[in-house]
Amino acid sequence: MLTKADEYPFHQIPGTFSTIQTTDKHWNDGHYVCLCDDKGEVSLISVIRLYQNNDVLDGFVCIRHEGKQHNIRISRRLRVDMDFFGVGPLRMDILEPMQLVRLVLDENEHDISCDIQCHSSRVPYEDPIDRSWVEDRLMSERVVYEVVGHCEGHITVAGKKIALTKEHSTFFRNHSWGTMPGRGGPREHGAPPLKPKPMAGLRLWVLYEMPDHGGFFHFHENKIGERQHTRAVTLNQDSHEEILSVKHSLTFYEGTTRIKGGSFVTREEDGPERLYEIEDMGWIYCQGGGYFGGFDDGLGQGAWRGEYHMEGEVWDASHPVKIVTPDGEEKILWNAWAESFVKLTCDGQVGFAHLECVTLGKFEPYNLVADGG
Repeated sequence: MLTKADEYPFHQIPGTFSTIQTTDKHWNDGHYVCLCDDKGEVSLISVIRLYQNNDVLDGFVCIRHEGKQHNIRISRRLRVDMDFFGVGPLRMDILEPMQLVRLVLDENEHDISCDIQCHSSRVPYEDPIDRSWVEDRLMSERVVYEVVGHCEGHITVAGKKIALTKEHSTFFRNHSWGTMPGRGGPREHGAPPLKPKPMAGLRLWVLYEMPDHGGFFHFHENKIGERQHTRAVTLNQDSHEEILSVKHSLTFYEGTTRIKGGSFVTREEDGPERLYEIEDMGWIYCQGGGYFGGFDDGLGQGAWRGEYHMEGEVWDASHPVKIVTPDGEEKILWNAWAESFVKLTCDGQVGFAHLECVTLGKFEPYNLVADGG
């Protein structure tokens, strides 16, 4: 099947851009965008992703406003229109690659919408290829790059139109492709590992933007705080500098694994240490977008739901580890994967960050215990 992208001389396999060189149904390719204003009035996360081997394109928008989380999830058959990067009222336009994208959610039955342009302020960062293994089995493999900047436009939620300006809002986005657990429908069960290793420890993923620089770091620590690996860079307007060390001192909402505040310290090879103070601005539960079986059918992202499908709801998300559904049911979600927006202060400057803090099992340095369920 020909697509508009096939006009460009960028092919890497003997097939069209409708074809990929793997049979893995979990293969996917898509963009993730999140943003917040500087007052904490509104935040948003949206993903649009293709699952070529499932012939599915799905996407979501989750908006947090006044303690409520407004969710919309949409799915369609991919090859009905391979050239349209969107589904139903949701789309993304790549206006200038690596520099300017437009996210649009037109008016719909769930009473949320947006029209936002995201202007990059720093050079993108290409993360090394990420592979995860269970013994000798390759379980996931993906490429991702990160972009930060400022946005302008508007979000409409709960009957209120909220303006965003480049001076008072920040976005964080990534583009990834490859395979990853939890995407493309449920994973078929194979044999369990011969020597199971209980998952325990801390994963911290932070993308941030300050007035004169940005940054990104991502690391895992085991249950006693030993660092497994670190990827960390300072992002400048047209270059990036490797960060040699990242130290953290975090505080959490009582009885939870949700970050409330604290600080982290970075150090480059030829630069001074930078201390960033953290102030929580709220969170979004990505189960509202379909993560971890978050669709109504429980199958998660990338599963076939018919030629076109849309669903959504509004949650009370004011509590740091649980939501209240429209029918009044309380649910404790896998709070490790509620993604947070935080305010940063460094050397008298104020910036903002998108932060994932995932705690599994026990993490002794902070005396945290999370069941991950």
